[in-house]
Amino acid sequence: MINGTVIYFAISLVSMLFFSGIAASTQQCSAFCVCDTWYDLERASCVGRHLYNIHTGAPNNVQALDLSDNVISLLTSFELANIGFTRLKYLNLSKNAISEIELNAFDGLADLMVLDLSRNRLDDISAEVLEKNKNLRILRLSKNNFKSHIPKLRSSSLTELSLDSCQISHLPLDTFNGLKHLRRLDLANNLMIQMNAIALQTLHFLKKLSLEGNPWSCDKVMLDLKMYLRNKDIEFDEICSKKGNVRKFEKMVVLPTMTRNYHHSKIANPEEPKERSNRIEMESNILNNKTLSTCQETANPTLVTDSVAYWFLFLGFILGIFSRQVISYIWLLGMCLYNRRCSLERFNNGFSISREPSLLSLDGRMESDGSLSEFYPNTPPPAYRDVMLQPSLYRYPSRISNLNRDR
Repeated sequence: MINGTVIYFAISLVSMLFFSGIAASTQQCSAFCVCDTWYDLERASCVGRHLYNIHTGAPNNVQALDLSDNVISLLTSFELANIGFTRLKYLNLSKNAISEIELNAFDGLADLMVLDLSRNRLDDISAEVLEKNKNLRILRLSKNNFKSHIPKLRSSSLTELSLDSCQISHLPLDTFNGLKHLRRLDLANNLMIQMNAIALQTLHFLKKLSLEGNPWSCDKVMLDLKMYLRNKDIEFDEICSKKGNVRKFEKMVVLPTMTRNYHHSKIANPEEPKERSNRIEMESNILNNKTLSTCQETANPTLVTDSVAYWFLFLGFILGIFSRQVISYIWLLGMCLYNRRCSLERFNNGFSISREPSLLSLDGRMESDGSLSEFYPNTPPPAYRDVMLQPSLYRYPSRISNLNRDR
């Protein structure tokens, strides 16, 4: 009985200690982060919290810290070590606004193995910034703005480096001299035209190189690079291949050069007939492919429907212009006829109005048997001088003169 009681108290004590430890660990986690276990590492995830610096309040014993998708812009010297993140093995600072990293920013992180600085605003990094991190294996610098200021890092432990999509246009020959143990290198999706094989001669352990997505000029320098990579058994995506990079205009240029050799009469090399037959077969295949593509284009109903639609659109445009001109002409003609009719009516009305006073005055003189004063009662008699000078207008004598004559 006593043994059972002791065992019961021991189990309860252990459970209390266990739950108290869990509660303590959960209390230590910051309000900006989520603490959990990730690949057997104590992790604090502080993603997308609009943090301006790395002071998140996360516990000091974390081994993986995720600060991606924030607005951190500066990493000062000894900042991570002073907070207490000395046990970090994984540090993710991607998708921030980091534009400057001081020389001793990662000092004190002796166990750091993975560092992600991709998708920031870095244009230059000091060569000695990672020299003291002896366990660093993976460094991601993708999608930064290095352009011509490519970091010439020095790290004896780095095995994987990502520099893709960094707008790199030129690669100096001593860029990777400080990365002796590099095994994977990603230079894809940049702006490089050439890359000299001398830049890779110090990378004795290189196993994979990514070069796709660059506007390579397929000249002797690139051919030498391909030969170097093949001789070193380095895995790389095929560059300057005829199947992948030949364009339509290149076929048009190559075709006449091959057909020009058909008219040679002398055979200097016994293998020339075989080469000529191979060229003829290749050209016939090219011509067959062209004719097949043209036939497919003509047989494609979508092309026909598109052309018919364009023709209908053009005819509708022409008909619209013509109908607009006809409507404008009819409107102008109607306006002209209306204005002409109005002008004639005004002229006729004016002429009739101007004639009415003269006719009235003439009728008054003709029909009245007295003077003008009698016809117009309020009008004074004309002057004697006017009567004498214009007797025709005043040919009817007054009643007074008639009365005098009667006497």
